[in-house]
Order: sequence, then structure tokens, then C-alpha cells
Amino acid sequence: MKVLISIDESEYAAAIAQFVVDHQWDKDTEFTVMSVVEPLKVGNVMAVLPGPILDEMMEKRQENAQQVVEDTVRCISKIVSRDKIRKQIIEGSPTEEIMKEITISKPDMLLIGSHGRHGLDRIILGSVSLFLVSHAPCSVIVIKPKRAGGEKKQAA
Repeated sequence: MKVLISIDESEYAAAIAQFVVDHQWDKDTEFTVMSVVEPLKVGNVMAVLPGPILDEMMEKRQENAQQVVEDTVRCISKIVSRDKIRKQIIEGSPTEEIMKEITISKPDMLLIGSHGRHGLDRIILGSVSLFLVSHAPCSVIVIKPKRAGGEKKQAA
């Protein structure tokens, strides 16, 4: 089995890593942990920033992505041999790059986080997880971080 794990922020990455640790996997399961760093949108406020500042901001985003990927690999390597884990950091549009990776590596399953945006935010920003659930040719599991205090929702 091949599992693609797409992460972006540490809170969501930690929830996905915990999901992997909490479940049993076939000993031959291979994992790819990827993070897609979106290029800074040059426009609006960003247009007035000098080039070196934009470069520094992008470099910081790359470093953060690298750290989140490393933390995720460290966590899941508790139950999976590191030689079964591949790491990838890509710059581009998350939906496009994740779909490209799915086309290339043909995973059986995709694990992604959800920001849980609603209303206008979802319309303006779009939803990577919603797009992937609708368009990915493999099974997609959307994982949300636990709420503060470990509260559980009660059925109405």
C-alpha cells in the first residue's frame, strides 16, 4: 500500500501523524510526506515590499515546511521504518502539486488536514481538501486536529 500524506501547518501535521501512529499498517506500506509551499502572491500589500524581503519571507516558509515534514517523519517513524518514508517539499499551488504527485506515485490513500474554513473564507480561499476529496482518484481521509481540551462533539 502507498500512502501520501500532505501537510502544511504543524497543528494539522501533528494530527495526521498521530492518525498514522494510532492505526495499524501493513509492513510493506510506503509513506510519502509532502508539503507544498505556495509562492507569495505579489500584489496588494506585498507589492510594496523590496525583493530581498520577499525572498527572505519565502525562505522562511520553506524552512517551516522542512521542519514540519521532519517532525512528521520523526513521529511516524515510531511505527514505520524510515526507509519506507519519502519526504518532499514542493513550491506551487497545493491542489495542482498534490494532484501531480498522485498521478506520478499512484497512492492508494491520501491523508490531508482540514482548516475548517467557512463562508466567504472558503469561497475566496477555496478548499484544498474539498477539491481533493472530489477529484483525487484514490481514497482521501481528511483529518481535523482535536479540539482544545479533547472535547468530543455530542450528537443532537
